[in-house]
Amino acid sequence: MARKRFKPNLLQLCLLIFLLVSFAWNMYKIVTAQKMINQLKNEIEKVQKTVSDIRYKQQLVEEEIARWNDPKVIEEFARKELGFVRPGEVTYMFSEGVQPATDSDVAKRSSSSREGIQN
Repeated sequence: MARKRFKPNLLQLCLLIFLLVSFAWNMYKIVTAQKMINQLKNEIEKVQKTVSDIRYKQQLVEEEIARWNDPKVIEEFARKELGFVRPGEVTYMFSEGVQPATDSDVAKRSSSSREGIQN
């Protein structure tokens, strides 16, 4: 028996072309959707990192607020930074340019002060 040779007709050829084009179109759509999914995943990661950074900063601020609720911290700040004192306290303020006196400076000062006080 001789084999019959297959001769596609025009309808079969059009159907084959249609199937190939639709397959290529669907593959294109899948690839572009996958790219979009990857971009969205990257954006989600960035947003999650930003949220975690903000939560960390919020925690630091809350700790700072809790620290400032302590009256001792407020008093220490008022004393050091604002120069406040309690009623009845005596404070001494020194300028930064004052140098400690040496023994020879003290001797000069004491002898010159005696000379000026003569009656």
